[in-house]
Amino acid sequence: MGKVVKNSLGYDSNLYVYQDKSMFNYSIDTILLANFATLNTGTKRVLEVGTNNGALSIFLSERSSKLKIDAIEIQEKALDLAIKNIKLNKKESMINAFKADFNEFAEDHAKNQKEKYDLIICNPPFYKVDSYKKRKGDESIFIATHEVKLTLEQLIKKSARIVKQKGYLTIVEPTERLVDIFVLMRQYGFEPKKVQFIHPREDKKSNLVLVEGRYHTGWGTHYLPNLYLHTDDLLKHEYKDEVKELYKPKKVIGE
Repeated sequence: MGKVVKNSLGYDSNLYVYQDKSMFNYSIDTILLANFATLNTGTKRVLEVGTNNGALSIFLSERSSKLKIDAIEIQEKALDLAIKNIKLNKKESMINAFKADFNEFAEDHAKNQKEKYDLIICNPPFYKVDSYKKRKGDESIFIATHEVKLTLEQLIKKSARIVKQKGYLTIVEPTERLVDIFVLMRQYGFEPKKVQFIHPREDKKSNLVLVEGRYHTGWGTHYLPNLYLHTDDLLKHEYKDEVKELYKPKKVIGE
C-alpha cells in the first residue's frame, strides 16, 4: 500500500476520507455526481457500483438520513479503505460496503428476486482497454479507470435488472461517450432524463458529462446549465463560487 493521507471531503464539511495516493483517488467528478443524483423523500435503497475508497457513498449519505446504501467494490485494498472511511465518518448504519463483482452481484440479485433499488449510482471505468498501454505497477488504477472488469454496456444492462420501475441510474463519463450512453440506456429500458455538461473553463470544450436515466418512464430529456469549473484567468486554479457550492451536500427538501 502506498502513502495514505487524510483528506477533507467537500467544503465546510465534517467529512473526511483516507486515500492511498498510489491508488485511484476521488476528484471533482465524484462530488458533482453525488449532488447531481435525484434524491427525494421516497429514495431509500441505493447501490453504488465500484465505491473505491467510499467517498461518493459517504458524501451522498449526507444528503438524506433515510438512505440505505450498498457500496460494492471488486478490489480488496480499495474496499479496506472504504470500510475504514465509513467508520471514520460514523456511517456504518447507512452504508454497507462489501466485495462484489457487479456482473455477478446483479445476476444473483435478480435471480433471487431481492428488493430492487431506487437509485443506482456509479463513477464507472471511463476508458476502453485499447485506449491505454498498461504500465507496470498500476493495476488498481487500471481497473478503476478502464473497462477491464466492467463495461458501460454491462453496467446499464445489469442495472436494468435490479432497479425499480421508474428508478434512477446516475453516472458520470467523458463527454465523448455521451452517444454511447444514450444508445445503451434506450436499448435497456432507461430514458435519459437529465444531462449536464462539465467544462474546465468557459473557453474549453466539455470533458465530462453527468447523465441520469430513469427506468421504464416517458421520453424527454432535461439539459441543466453547463458547469464551468474555473474562471478564464489561467493563473487562477481555484473553483468558481457556484462549483464550491456543489462541494457541499445538497439536502433533500422535506427532511
